[in-house]
Amino acid sequence: MKYLVTLSLVFGLSATGAFAQNKDYLFYVKTHCDNLILHGKDVYGTQQSSMLASVIDSRDMSVPKSRVPPTEGTRESDRAVGGSNYYHDVETIRLLENLTKLTGDAKYKQAATDYTRDFLTLCQNPYTGLLGWGEHLYYNFFNEKIMEGDLEKPGTFFTHEFIENTPPWDYLWGMDSARVNRAITGVRGHFRSPVTQSFLFNRHARWNKIEKPEYRGLEQYQDGGQAWIKHSGLQAYSFTFLYTKTRNPEWKRWAEGAGNLFWKYRNPETDLTVGCIDDPRPSGMFSSLNGTALLSYYLLKSWELNPEFGHFKAQAETMLKAAEKYSWNAAGKGYYLLVKPDGKPDGTDMIPMVSTGYSEADMLLFGSIAAYFYKTTGDKAYLGMVKKVADAVENHQWPDKFVINSLASNLQFSLDAYEILGNEKMYQRARQLADIGIKKLWSGKLFVREPNDPYYESKLGTSLMLAGFLRLHYLDKKQPSLASVTKWSL
Repeated sequence: MKYLVTLSLVFGLSATGAFAQNKDYLFYVKTHCDNLILHGKDVYGTQQSSMLASVIDSRDMSVPKSRVPPTEGTRESDRAVGGSNYYHDVETIRLLENLTKLTGDAKYKQAATDYTRDFLTLCQNPYTGLLGWGEHLYYNFFNEKIMEGDLEKPGTFFTHEFIENTPPWDYLWGMDSARVNRAITGVRGHFRSPVTQSFLFNRHARWNKIEKPEYRGLEQYQDGGQAWIKHSGLQAYSFTFLYTKTRNPEWKRWAEGAGNLFWKYRNPETDLTVGCIDDPRPSGMFSSLNGTALLSYYLLKSWELNPEFGHFKAQAETMLKAAEKYSWNAAGKGYYLLVKPDGKPDGTDMIPMVSTGYSEADMLLFGSIAAYFYKTTGDKAYLGMVKKVADAVENHQWPDKFVINSLASNLQFSLDAYEILGNEKMYQRARQLADIGIKKLWSGKLFVREPNDPYYESKLGTSLMLAGFLRLHYLDKKQPSLASVTKWSL
């Protein structure tokens, strides 16, 4: 009882559970998805589709055409107001698939299938093969075309860029392997040359080059090549997938080139690597724990796709362990934001323990990746990393003001740590966070972006939070394997 009272004080709840809900977690997942399918489809313009809207006004369940204010930290140019960005719905697709398995109702799986097929049909550029998704691009329901952010820019080259989530290539391949083949082939448009030897790249590529496909090289290379570390891993994963499916040795060459790039730029004495190649800013010149963790994660998953890439696994483990070793501040019990290649911290700035806004990196991302590494490799070094993060956040008091993605990442890490450490306190933390999400963000039909806000926005991690709800449901039903970190990873 003393423990429950302590938890209640930490989360601002009464000891009697005043925030407790009279519905189970599955109810909220189903109801949200029911309304998303019912009200979120593209019924606008002359060419309607089964793609699901990225922004919905929960007051009247309409899809706004424009003029939806962004949450703090969100760039207007990266949003999908009036349309759909499939990359923001990777978790939504998994939710829908799981709901059909759970309930036996085929409508959820069918919605995912219809959405995906229309996305592949409507959002692939016929010249480059690249898909209209990711950091900047989306399909606008009203204009019936790919756009960048909230503004139409005729005659320009729209920007293709991967974002922080594993591309669902296997799922998409099952829908249309030819289109996926072309989409991954088009990823070469990020590189300096289609026959490159250096494999230097730009995180941005032209989605809609109007003439014949062109491998445009490095945009603004003189100001830094924009070869950021996580994108190298995403590209390596993509080429590894295509090689595994086709067995074409050309794709093995591209996988090797993209995957080995940052390993070649590391300091061999510390095994620390830079955040961006040839970028003069500190975030590019020095090692970032979260950036290294993301590259390592995608390389580990590349090895899982194809054991031929065993060196990816070895490099991933070496770089992740080095970054954690040199970033850790034992006195402050936290991690430095940036570390120089020689292992010395760049100043005193620390990675935030927990962030509550959008696009703010905190140590929970690293903690969840460490949990995945432990679950995949069994190496107890990662167990210790997870414990460090869990110890830092387990008594964190949740604020009144937050964006849904921050609650989602906290919920997910709490479940990861519970699975890895068997720490009951982290399980109770996950349940309390889920209850806060229900109390503060549930509109009655959809989950909204932040407290006292009327909009659902897929970009901001709603489905990530609902995935946490499903994990809790599986745990309640004594099905821990279905709630595993390896199933609900990035």
